[in-house]
Amino acid sequence: MLFKRSTTDVSSDKRLAEGLEGGSTDSTDSNAPAERVALRKVDWHIVPLIFLLNMFSFLDRSNIGNARLYGLEGDLALRGNQFQTATSVFFATYVACEVPSTIFLKKLRPARFLSSIAVLWGVVASLTGLTQSYGSLVACRLLLGLAEGPLFPCLTVYLTMFYTRKELAVRFSFLIAGTAIAGAVGGLLAYGIGYMDGLRGLRAWRWLFIIEGLPPICLGIFAWFFLANNPETAWYLTPSERQMLVLRTTRNQPEASTPSAKALHRADVVAALKDWKVWAFCLLNFCADIQLFSFSIFLPTIIQALNPDWSTLYVQALTVPCFAWTALVFCGVAFISDAIQHRAIFGILGSLTSIVGHVMLAAGQGVAARFAGCFVVATGLFVVAGTALVWLPTNLPRYGKRSTAVGMQLMIGNSGGIAAPYLYPTADTPRFVMGHAVTVAMLVVSAMITVVLWWVMVRINERRRAGAEDSKMVGLTEEEVDELGDESPRFVFRT
Repeated sequence: MLFKRSTTDVSSDKRLAEGLEGGSTDSTDSNAPAERVALRKVDWHIVPLIFLLNMFSFLDRSNIGNARLYGLEGDLALRGNQFQTATSVFFATYVACEVPSTIFLKKLRPARFLSSIAVLWGVVASLTGLTQSYGSLVACRLLLGLAEGPLFPCLTVYLTMFYTRKELAVRFSFLIAGTAIAGAVGGLLAYGIGYMDGLRGLRAWRWLFIIEGLPPICLGIFAWFFLANNPETAWYLTPSERQMLVLRTTRNQPEASTPSAKALHRADVVAALKDWKVWAFCLLNFCADIQLFSFSIFLPTIIQALNPDWSTLYVQALTVPCFAWTALVFCGVAFISDAIQHRAIFGILGSLTSIVGHVMLAAGQGVAARFAGCFVVATGLFVVAGTALVWLPTNLPRYGKRSTAVGMQLMIGNSGGIAAPYLYPTADTPRFVMGHAVTVAMLVVSAMITVVLWWVMVRINERRRAGAEDSKMVGLTEEEVDELGDESPRFVFRT
């Protein structure tokens, strides 16, 4: 006898067999009418708000690229690489607070914490429009990074509190879509605000910062009263719906449902730090984010280089369809990924597609071909990073390990933003060969890591199916087996 039998052993053995043979341990009982109603309430109270929060967060960090076209460098007398440095320092404070914020999210009360940082970064973003020197610009960027840093990793962990891993990719797609749509909205706003140049004696780039900092202040105040801290305290659910939401997590993710699995333990934090797969995901996201941040910030500059005769307003308008396209693609990929319950293949295809786009931009002939390259890059822009970000937490059922790993993944991944601003110096115009070459190399590495992780997870699943890891269950009760989390011989990795 491998482990101590309990009253739930029969159903658990059935769950293991179904999971290893079919690749999923999630129940399909979520089609029950009452549960669908409760889930839709959660969707309406979480998804639109996290979409908007993330959209304005990305907008307020990347609008410095639009401000550059409206004379920020000249007005602040920036020289040499000072613009790139001001862009880069944002990530120093941004990445520093990601791991601590995810680890202690539950203790900080998610709804209150997320609301507070939204108000804070909105104030800092608006004040950036009043800067008068390089030093004050750098100070604002550092403070902005400190305020925005916790948002994305905390929202990622927050989603895992309400949704099963089978449902996560579609909801996460709206979080990523907020980032992509921010580029399109940023281009439209920059186009309109360009006509405010000189209004009340302020240049257009100052109005850009001031105006775009106001929405997150309003959203933060609204979120303070609207968001719930967890399913157990969701004010918009009835008591029976709250209980149902908690029970469905138990039903669909037994390794995540024990009292210990839901709490923060030092051992889980250490387990994340010692898991090589977590570090591989960190490196994967670093490579992907090099492209994400450099292309998102410098797309206006890249398009301007296609034809120097184009006006600034025209260039701002041309960025809109690129970002709209990448949002549409990622949402489509997320729906398909959730439907077939596979992640890796989309990350690989996204990397290969973006590589083709960068080659077109660096070596293409004619304005039309190179502008088309922008759309090809955009096709894989968020797919590469976004797929990895949803893939890792769905394979870590224990809260402590999951929150630590997500923080690590985003901290190391986003540190790519420190180097990204230096990849497209003005001196390299019009083809920016160095920037495109470095990005292609990073995408090749990300694709290779994805292949390795995919292969390893498939092999582990095969070993567990064959019973090669059953020795881990010797002498353990049913609950103790589930306490093993992703190390449990019953746990099936999503690939």
